[in-house]
Amino acid sequence: MSTRTRTRLALTAAGVVALLATSGCAASGSDADPATASGPVTLTFWHEMTGPAATELDALVAQFNTQESGKITVDSSFQGTYADAQTKYTASVQSGTTPDVLMMNDISTGFMVDSKKTVPISSFTDADPSFQDDSFPPIVSAYYADASGGLAAMPFAVSQPVLYLDRALVDRAGLDADAPPTSLADVASWAEKIHAATGAYGMTMNMSDSWMLEEMSASGGENFCTPDNGRGADRVTGLQLTSPTQVSFMGRLQQLFQDGTALNPGTDNASMVSAFASGKVGMMLTSTGAYTTADPTKAASKVAAFPTTSDASDAGVVIGGNALWISGDGHSATQQQAAYEFVTFLHSAEVQAAWASATGYLASNTAAAATTTGAQWLSDPNVTTMADQLANTPASIASAGCRTGAFPTVRATVIGAFGLVVEGADVTATMSDAESKAADQISAYNTAAG
Repeated sequence: MSTRTRTRLALTAAGVVALLATSGCAASGSDADPATASGPVTLTFWHEMTGPAATELDALVAQFNTQESGKITVDSSFQGTYADAQTKYTASVQSGTTPDVLMMNDISTGFMVDSKKTVPISSFTDADPSFQDDSFPPIVSAYYADASGGLAAMPFAVSQPVLYLDRALVDRAGLDADAPPTSLADVASWAEKIHAATGAYGMTMNMSDSWMLEEMSASGGENFCTPDNGRGADRVTGLQLTSPTQVSFMGRLQQLFQDGTALNPGTDNASMVSAFASGKVGMMLTSTGAYTTADPTKAASKVAAFPTTSDASDAGVVIGGNALWISGDGHSATQQQAAYEFVTFLHSAEVQAAWASATGYLASNTAAAATTTGAQWLSDPNVTTMADQLANTPASIASAGCRTGAFPTVRATVIGAFGLVVEGADVTATMSDAESKAADQISAYNTAAG
């Protein structure tokens, strides 16, 4: 099972300048006339998958190479963490050696768009009558949408946050796991009852970065970034961390951590999942990608939709995971078209069903459910819950999530401030300070990006 990878990459203004100074508008076929191309095309593909996800990805690449034998060969290579890959990508832009296809995580989308070194997927799909534009869940299309409303990159590995419940601990507290809490207020109440009745922690949540705070903002219909989560005509200039909804849910979480009801796992997500899997925690807020690790038997836990923090009509949760980017400058039209063939193969219904079944990510192709593998995958009620949440998340500005190239930097600022809140600091004052610091970081990025 691939757990959701989150980074704290510190993007300095100098690093942004190094990449963006070499950027120009990516143009299809910038290096070679496809008419002069002869023989098979070899593509370089950089990825960051590990464990079972890497094994499955290797198998899919081998399947594609066999299918396209004599035409296209994909040479895939592991590049380390997403932070490592972004650093290597910056260097490759400077040296003119960018990969044909680059996998990059969700929060690097703004950075990749600003680089202007890739070709939007929509420039290929618009010319491909066989491609189904509605094959993505609406929230997936919204997350990776470019300025024209098309796709900037091909979504590949998709995840969302959910609520996990330990059936045994919930039962001992006199609660019904099959009627799970739907709001954070109810989660908090359940956590206190579980802790009082069993002595176990009532809940825990991902604390390695600000992801949960972003999700709780979205699940209350609140934008995390201003203006408009960076989804309008203007760039992000700051963060919103002190709305009444945000102050309320952070204050409630503070109480749970302060009285010992909630387990603070720090930056160690693996230990968090292990604590839940070993029956030490009643509920856990984390990624769909943690499912088989959190519950190897697929019987000891109940997976429920992520709780809301308000009753706003546009409330939802932001997707995570990664997408595939096709390089422009320095790559011929023939290479780019071959890259498109590869990424559409990875998006196909059969491949997405196999990928989801093997890794725990959610299928990014809505037709995957109709395949034999997809139907088997969805026979697990917990998986159905995850898939239903993805399908039904409204494509609102709040749930589309924030887009800024400075995102990896400001995440460290936000979680650092929330760490002080967990220790008892005033919520409004502490998060207001974080807003100011994040605004400075975003301003530095925007200035460097031009």
